[in-house]
Amino acid sequence: MSIRRAAIWSFASQYASFAIQFASSVIISRLFLLPADVGLFSIALAAAMVVAIFQDMGISRFVTGQPEMREAHLGEYAAVAVGLGWLIAALVALGAAPLAHFYGEPGLTRVMLIIAASYVLFPFGIVPSAMLTRALNFRLLFIANAASALIGALVAIAAAAGGAGPAALAWGMLAMTSARLGIVMAAHPVRPRRPAHLDNVRAMLGFGGSSFVISLSGAVGMRCQDLIVGRLLGVAATGLFTRASALAGQMTTLMVGAINSVFYPAFAKKRDAGEDLAAPYLHLIACNTGVNWAAAIGLALAAEPVVHLLYGPNWDAVAPLLRWTALAEMFFVAMPLQMDVPILLGRIKPLVWINLFDTFITIVILVVFATWGLEAAAIGRILTGAIWLAIYASYIPRLVGIRMRQLGAVYAKSLIVALAAGAPLALAKWNGLVGADTGFVALVGLCLAGACCWLVALPLVRHPFWQELRLLQAHFGKLRTTRL
Repeated sequence: MSIRRAAIWSFASQYASFAIQFASSVIISRLFLLPADVGLFSIALAAAMVVAIFQDMGISRFVTGQPEMREAHLGEYAAVAVGLGWLIAALVALGAAPLAHFYGEPGLTRVMLIIAASYVLFPFGIVPSAMLTRALNFRLLFIANAASALIGALVAIAAAAGGAGPAALAWGMLAMTSARLGIVMAAHPVRPRRPAHLDNVRAMLGFGGSSFVISLSGAVGMRCQDLIVGRLLGVAATGLFTRASALAGQMTTLMVGAINSVFYPAFAKKRDAGEDLAAPYLHLIACNTGVNWAAAIGLALAAEPVVHLLYGPNWDAVAPLLRWTALAEMFFVAMPLQMDVPILLGRIKPLVWINLFDTFITIVILVVFATWGLEAAAIGRILTGAIWLAIYASYIPRLVGIRMRQLGAVYAKSLIVALAAGAPLALAKWNGLVGADTGFVALVGLCLAGACCWLVALPLVRHPFWQELRLLQAHFGKLRTTRL
């Protein structure tokens, strides 16, 4: 499958999964759960996922990115994944009661135990999924992701309607994991097999050691946010903070997540062929920022009506948090694949130290800002993002041979088109026409006006993403002609 064709399937997967999960979160939040319920689940999931980084141990990256892969050893890799996964499941289950006691929330125990059950199943799908990614078989991954998301959403909604409370989200997670496992195992079955000799998995374990430190650092930096907010500001505040972070993060995933998932195996193939990575990586940065910066500014400007229309008055306090977290996402998408590119180029050891420093800064800023209140914690995400970008922008471009002048030119073009996209909303807000009571039709109209301004600005500044739109238009035009 070609890279662009894989990207189309990956986009379809991202959009389908996003639409399903987003719709279910809106239904559950409006009809069944309050911020405190979501906050309780978020704390349980964050605690579990900090431990769960042991599950993969770099196995997915190893299988996807290795120049040569011995199919005969896949069962042994899978056995390592399952062994680690079951250990994690046991740790999560054992930690359920102490965590509930620490937060003074007895309901955490039940939620943690259900999450632990999903971790029993998850590792069986690690190697099959990695092989599908390696083969750029994003059509099957689309089926797996979309179908499992739908099943998980239906189970979560049914459980919430039945009065399961925060546990409804955990039941949905378990159902989604089970469904996805069944599909990827049917598409590329890999039966776990005890390694005949340590040498058969030594390379994977060696790779996984450094990759594990990076994953641990990243998990602590990301997942400890809910734990810290929950401890300092309470469960309800955690629900509000999580909803704001999730909305901003879902926007990023929706806009550029599909592009990044395709580019990792594509870069691996280019590396193996000895091709230059500078030009395609700079193009990836342009695509990320050109799309996501416009969406981030739009979401920040429309935070109040978006939250009110989606989740109702019980969640209005999310709006000021969303404004800051959406703007913070502009930094985090400006240097894509910041972990994957150094790993592909054999620079994993320096990456470990850089990532540890990044995680330390993230935690310190959140703890300091959270002591000043919930909105201050959200504002701190902007400072964290700025430092994050400064760290990786001084490292990654040097690895692939990109000059800072080239990078600055791409950022400048993306900022111009992003400001153009946000102009209609900004003018309306300046004139007092945008607020929590803004209607759906008016909001959609302003967003469409912003999209039109964005489309006009792209060719005017010669933004690289305009080329992608033209190629996509030509591709669909060719398909239409062929069918006729």
